[in-house]
Amino acid sequence: MGIDIKYSIEHRFKSAHDFESSGLNLHAMQIYYSILNDNPQFTEAGFSLAELFEKQGNINSAKNLLSNSLNENPSDNFARLYFAQFLLRNSLWEDVIDVVQSFDVREEPIAAFFLGYSYFMLQNFEHAKINFQHFIKTGKKTELLQETYIYLAKTEIELKNFESALEYAKKSELVYSNFWELNLVFAITHYNLDMYTHAVSSISKAIRLNPKEPVVYRWAGKIFLKVGEYLKAEKYFLKYIEMVENPASEACSELGEALLKTNNAQNALHYYELALKLDPLNKFAAEGLKKAASLLESGSNEK
Repeated sequence: MGIDIKYSIEHRFKSAHDFESSGLNLHAMQIYYSILNDNPQFTEAGFSLAELFEKQGNINSAKNLLSNSLNENPSDNFARLYFAQFLLRNSLWEDVIDVVQSFDVREEPIAAFFLGYSYFMLQNFEHAKINFQHFIKTGKKTELLQETYIYLAKTEIELKNFESALEYAKKSELVYSNFWELNLVFAITHYNLDMYTHAVSSISKAIRLNPKEPVVYRWAGKIFLKVGEYLKAEKYFLKYIEMVENPASEACSELGEALLKTNNAQNALHYYELALKLDPLNKFAAEGLKKAASLLESGSNEK
């Protein structure tokens, strides 16, 4: 590219940015388009145009633009990573995998994290685990490292490898000890490893750190039910159900169990019925419903 042409493109690019800063997005877009028509290799114009599309909610146009740009410059790793980040922001997990799987993760370690995260969101936990581990093994010291340990812990929970989940969670504790989700991870792993005192401590801290998150109350109910503190279990299950539009059937049936334990068969019957309405195949709820109905009929469990 000649100096005069380069100067002209950079000058037009700056003008487009100035228009964009002034809220004149249409003018900016017209200039970005003209730059790309004159010089498709000037990817910065494509990035800026895609960002404008994204701000306007025109995700498909942004995606097509970035995809076409990458097809014209397939060896441009920066453009590939930029596109991958765009796809991540917009929850296009399968597209992320398609875009970054060609990377050698030894050269671009972040690609392994992108793959791990995308597979995690697609609930392909085996592949998520492999790629998160690849990211860690690269030895890249980034701020994502501690976050990766949390995702690995969550992945191992899904795979029911609770000992491994606990090990990964501990590795992120130094940085994320006051992060509510890490404390939830600790609570879940402790619960599944029969470490109930630790589970109570972890879930209580998670609630303090984020009292607006429904899932912490669901797990609090589950944990307190397990340790026999039925009034606390009832309190937390009710809080969870109040906060969500579609509560989990399992949580409703567990609330029913807590209510039976506190001699409240009438309310237990209601929540067992709700559990079955949400999931007709919930065998635990079906059994609880029969028990609650029987107790009410006999008059031996009324509050």
